[in-house]
Amino acid sequence: MTKAKPLDHLILILGSLFMLGPAIFLAASALQNTQGFGGWAQPFVALFQQGDLFGNGVSALQLLKNSFVLALGVAGLKTALSMLAAFALVYFRLRHATLVFGVILLSMFFPVETRVLPTFLTAHQLGLTNSYAGMILPVVASGLGTLLFRQYFQQVPSEMQEAARMDGAGPMRFFWDILLPLARPMILGLFAILFVMGWNQYVWPLVINVSSEAHYTIVRGIERMGRGSSDGMVLALVAILPPGLVMLLAQRGIARGLGHTLH
Repeated sequence: MTKAKPLDHLILILGSLFMLGPAIFLAASALQNTQGFGGWAQPFVALFQQGDLFGNGVSALQLLKNSFVLALGVAGLKTALSMLAAFALVYFRLRHATLVFGVILLSMFFPVETRVLPTFLTAHQLGLTNSYAGMILPVVASGLGTLLFRQYFQQVPSEMQEAARMDGAGPMRFFWDILLPLARPMILGLFAILFVMGWNQYVWPLVINVSSEAHYTIVRGIERMGRGSSDGMVLALVAILPPGLVMLLAQRGIARGLGHTLH
């Protein structure tokens, strides 16, 4: 292994400062009027003590809850469905499996923003407007997770499936006892990426919640408050903490799971 040189460390530090610059500026702007060691907490306490931010009964805690429901719903449901779809495509002899996989991948080329109107009409006919289900389900419809899990499962030696079959393990037992533990880094990495994607959703939650301000997400709350207001900056600072923490905790899974699959 080549020893890192001082120039390498300098480049890494400068790159990190460049990437963290907007977050540092936001924190400095939001907390510039605080005094004392404990003063930094006062803007957050004041924000969450307000029971009505926009004159509609929506609090900062409600915004945070809605964003968590959306992000966890998208990440959890999409990860689970992608994993099961990839398992079926790889380990079951499906007719026209390649065609089915191609149809699944087509969803990657049509994000929600490009099909807002037909998706909204379908959700409205199903009674999903102004609901968490309406916010989550259309975002879940994407083939990215299936693509990654399929590539990952194809790298598992076929001898492991044969050995499990000889021991009397059925398909789901093989999936639960062998594939699931092996895929934990992949699951963690994909879950983190999908969590951030769900957390940052703006257009679709705005469209589907036609008359329910109680379903405002924290991103929508920042827009309503105004990015230049003091409360808006504090709320924006709150908004970057959960996805940042998730990515920090999942960085090893991203490197081991997604990095190995894409390689």
